[in-house]
Amino acid sequence: MITVFFRSLLVALSVLTLLPVPAVSSFSAEEKGRGLIWFPIIGALMGLVLAVTAWKLETLEPMLASVILLTVWMFTSELHHLDALARSISSWVFGARCQVKGEAQEGALSSVSPHLGVMGVMALIMMIKFAALSVLIEYKVWPYIMMAPVAARLLVVALIGFTPIAPNEAVAHEFRIEFPYAGLFIWLLMAVPVALVVGIPMFIMFVMLVVVRFRMKQTCGGLTWDSIGAMIVLLETIGLFAAAISA
Repeated sequence: MITVFFRSLLVALSVLTLLPVPAVSSFSAEEKGRGLIWFPIIGALMGLVLAVTAWKLETLEPMLASVILLTVWMFTSELHHLDALARSISSWVFGARCQVKGEAQEGALSSVSPHLGVMGVMALIMMIKFAALSVLIEYKVWPYIMMAPVAARLLVVALIGFTPIAPNEAVAHEFRIEFPYAGLFIWLLMAVPVALVVGIPMFIMFVMLVVVRFRMKQTCGGLTWDSIGAMIVLLETIGLFAAAISA
């Protein structure tokens, strides 16, 4: 039991973060399914670290503090999702061919639209997050900084559980075989009071999730492995931007 518990945590850490974790050759479908339960917990821990960091940086100029906080954020979690976000946006917005896990790297590179490459996505995401974090740090709205990683990962777990898997997508399908619907239901019940407090940013994140899910089914036929990482970054960014506007 402890072994399964620990290995499911390793699944979540390897998917969500760039932290060094013990190497494991393979995970079972049960371990991958249970790993999804950890997504909001890891998001909460990340959010807590980011919020405390922002609080400690309040004596600095907001723009400088935002640069430091964004750097911590990017090197903790974001960097290994940006290429997936670039490919996903190319599919959802520009109609490029969807990339499923396991295809050749040449296909992965060619599926990124020339309209917006990986560097373009990185610049856009960093620009929006930088501006939003500067506002939130200036007005000392730490709860919104903590909320974004939690809400994004919780909504992505719901997306995995209630979105058809794209054809030939093997990796995303493995997370659905033993999906923890009971755990997700408990997390959603716990999230209701938070959503009522957070208000508009959480609602906007949910609307974005619904819109992208619809487009994902149109262009890719369902959920892909790229979409999971892409949605985490996208929802975090939208949540921070909405929070900054409402601050």
